[in-house]
Amino acid sequence: MSMTPYDYNHDFQIREDGAQVVVTNNLGRAALFGELVYLGGYFGYVAENPSIANGATGRIQLLDESVEISSAQVEATDTFTAGNILYFLPGGSGAAGTLVDAPATGTIPIGKITGEFGTGGAQTAVKFRPFASGASEAVPGSTLKVIRADLLASEDFHTVGKVLAIPVGSRIVDVVAIATAANSGGTVQLLNGSSAVHTALVFTTDGAVTRMAAAVDDTKLLVGADAMSLLTHAAADAGIVYVYYI
Repeated sequence: MSMTPYDYNHDFQIREDGAQVVVTNNLGRAALFGELVYLGGYFGYVAENPSIANGATGRIQLLDESVEISSAQVEATDTFTAGNILYFLPGGSGAAGTLVDAPATGTIPIGKITGEFGTGGAQTAVKFRPFASGASEAVPGSTLKVIRADLLASEDFHTVGKVLAIPVGSRIVDVVAIATAANSGGTVQLLNGSSAVHTALVFTTDGAVTRMAAAVDDTKLLVGADAMSLLTHAAADAGIVYVYYI
């Protein structure tokens, strides 16, 4: 398999196989071939040559988690440390997005740093292994996983939620709640950090089953550095919750 550097597009190393998705470019400018982008809930590089025109649809290539990637599309003033999580700050009409060393408003976690070029505060490129590609539909190589959480009436998760061990880089695709006790006003809700992923699910009637369906915040479906947890409405709320992710 050949790899070709494209200096005019951030010196990204192009791989011409693997999973691709079609997205709409809403950046307000053309997205160049080889440019790292986050569009339509997907992170990858532009696979259309020479670009995806603004407002047009086109293919982006999802990154292979088994392959080490290098890119000069970085925030030069950052400091990239091997072993740390790498984040992507999406671009806009004025500039391309950048790979950054810490979470901030709008960033998404995209992989683990394996190396860097330049020095801290004057970085020229970064190497990383991407997290597994995931989205709300199946993509080649993705595996649906589920974690079960038992919320007992004898426990209290209405102030501090029950933390779930979901790997960073995963994407939530569904949440199903089964109430195991009757409690007027009872609910449960999945949180990404302190932000709700969806409208609270009902825990009022023993045996009732509800699933994530309303007011889903697509920006909170991607698991990042913040803890994923289940928060109930009251101390006596009880049930079984299944969280599905890829």
